[in-house]
Amino acid sequence: MRRIKAEWVRRLPEMQLDRVLAPRSLGPVVRYHLLDRTVSVLDEQLQPSKRLSLDVPPTAELLTASPDLETIVVTDTRRVIIMAAGRQIPVEVPAADSATLLPGGRLLVTAPTLERLEHKGREYDAKGEHLVFLVDSGSGHVLDRAVLDAVDASMTTVPHPHDGSVVLDAAMGQDGALIYVARVLNDRIKVQPVAEDVVAADFTPSGDRLLLMPHPSFDNKVSVLEWPSRRPLAQRHADDLATDDFAFDLYGCFLSDRRILLKTYEHGLLLCTGELSPVAWINLDPPTESNDVKATVPGATEAVFGVAEDVFAADIRVGRTLSWNLWRIPPSGVDADVT
Repeated sequence: MRRIKAEWVRRLPEMQLDRVLAPRSLGPVVRYHLLDRTVSVLDEQLQPSKRLSLDVPPTAELLTASPDLETIVVTDTRRVIIMAAGRQIPVEVPAADSATLLPGGRLLVTAPTLERLEHKGREYDAKGEHLVFLVDSGSGHVLDRAVLDAVDASMTTVPHPHDGSVVLDAAMGQDGALIYVARVLNDRIKVQPVAEDVVAADFTPSGDRLLLMPHPSFDNKVSVLEWPSRRPLAQRHADDLATDDFAFDLYGCFLSDRRILLKTYEHGLLLCTGELSPVAWINLDPPTESNDVKATVPGATEAVFGVAEDVFAADIRVGRTLSWNLWRIPPSGVDADVT
């Protein structure tokens, strides 16, 4: 298979971008960052385009925000705090791990139930079932809630770009994962199972397909589902590529309706069509010395997520050093062979 060269854009701040940005998403979305009580809207190069200082506890974690920063949602682990119209609106939901803004001034919040346990004289909180709350963002009132049969899970969400539904990915470590879709009708939550033991990765920008990546403990297969029918449209198993020691990682996203970027464990990044037909391997050549950025030798890709159309961030390991960099696949790249 041929290789194409991604264009290096710039080096990103030295921090774990896949953990400190909100929302936590594998695909291209508007992202936000909270640092020193200042929230920033990030542009398509992950640079601040708008900032706002917040009166929040120093331990507050950002869950989500609106692009105009008129609504910001944080958690201080004891409760959720909505900041809107110059007010702070508390929501008594402890340990929230995601929040998604919905049409009509509604907010979808997920959080585990907590049980206080003791082991060898030390107390700790254990996660039980996960709860989904529908909140009125103007008053903080909980309008409805649903219980998920996902125990000791960490939740991430994949909001649909247009129809208001939200895919919930309840990751349970080596025990697998449970994938649900939540919809709201007349201020009531309806939750349905979608899949299990996979990773809900990304919707196409048009919203007509959902990408599922493999869970590390289960079958090494990537799938694309039609949306909203959830009918399987395409799949690609690691064995299909007939390459030694080939395996897909959990990182993958749509870079556009027609391009999917997939990370593999031993062979780097694979560019596919929107129907999972392999197109080319992606070369990440080291950046040249520019603007005080030193050139590096090629390294291993540790993590990757989409930022904008044909733009992605990759965490590159060189020896013991990790470095986030921004890359672009040129529009003509798939037509040019690279040696």
